[in-house]
Amino acid sequence: MPLPAGSFLVDAHQDLAMHCQMYGRDLVDPGDVSCMITLGWLQKAGTRLICATLFVEHEHPREQRLHLLNEQYGIYRDWLMLYPEELRLVTNRRELAELATAPAVQGRDGGLVAPIGIVLLMEGLDLLESPAELALWHARGLRMAGLTWNGRNRYASGTFSDQGGLSQAGRQLLSEFEQLGMILDLAHLNDRGITEVLGNFRAPLCSTHANARALAGSERNLQDWQIREIAARRGVIGHVLLAPFLIQPWNTGDPQPALGYSLDHIEYVAQLAGPECIGIGSDLDGGLTVENTPAGINDVRDLRLLREGLAARGWDAARLDAFYGGNWWNFLERSLPH
Repeated sequence: MPLPAGSFLVDAHQDLAMHCQMYGRDLVDPGDVSCMITLGWLQKAGTRLICATLFVEHEHPREQRLHLLNEQYGIYRDWLMLYPEELRLVTNRRELAELATAPAVQGRDGGLVAPIGIVLLMEGLDLLESPAELALWHARGLRMAGLTWNGRNRYASGTFSDQGGLSQAGRQLLSEFEQLGMILDLAHLNDRGITEVLGNFRAPLCSTHANARALAGSERNLQDWQIREIAARRGVIGHVLLAPFLIQPWNTGDPQPALGYSLDHIEYVAQLAGPECIGIGSDLDGGLTVENTPAGINDVRDLRLLREGLAARGWDAARLDAFYGGNWWNFLERSLPH
């Protein structure tokens, strides 16, 4: 299957609908809302595909969370209807191939741009009453999901929970993933859960937004052996821009980390497990602001600074293109259903 022509961006983790829902803003025109992503900025960044999340904050009552989750799904469906030339839902390899060769369309600035693909990613499955409900979301277009967010739910323990690994229901849920051919996102799963998944799970897996724990000790980051095993499974790890995942200690109000910390994490993963296993999973607009991202990253258009920084460190064009978009594209090409 051909890659899109030229250099392009794939971002494996953007909280598009959540941010627009929280602030009552539109993807095209944010109004007075401070944000890091608009449709026009995505086009300026050369974006070809986004793994776009369904995620609801956990402080809400369950029924309200279900309403908000379905509302986010509706937001994506609305965008696909409102901007059919600029945005496309991608659920299988055929649609991915069609996206790769789709003709350019008129962008927000009046110039020609490529259409952007949307792969739906659910961040935590605690709102599923049973593993069987995963098939219902699969029928709605969901193709990637993580078992947990940060805490414990009925299926598994998140990064900041020490209450064990997978539950029996969680193991049943993994079987549903395998039967559906759905991609499992290891981000936010704790170490015990990751160990069990890597030992038993037989469907595609990745970590959409995590860095190297060897460089920043947050439990949200991956240990060396986990990075190697994900790479051995032909998975990809998305580099995340949140400051405490780049440098430890880092607290709200501290100065922005230098961009070099991001470059260090990217190079570390590439050198440890191979350049084909590292991509971008920015987590932009998912609680990220100018204050808690690397200096110079003010919005999605500035992701090019990662590419420029790696070029200055000696990366050639092929490796840069793979990191910026090709690695995630290839992963989805071999992982999405036919």
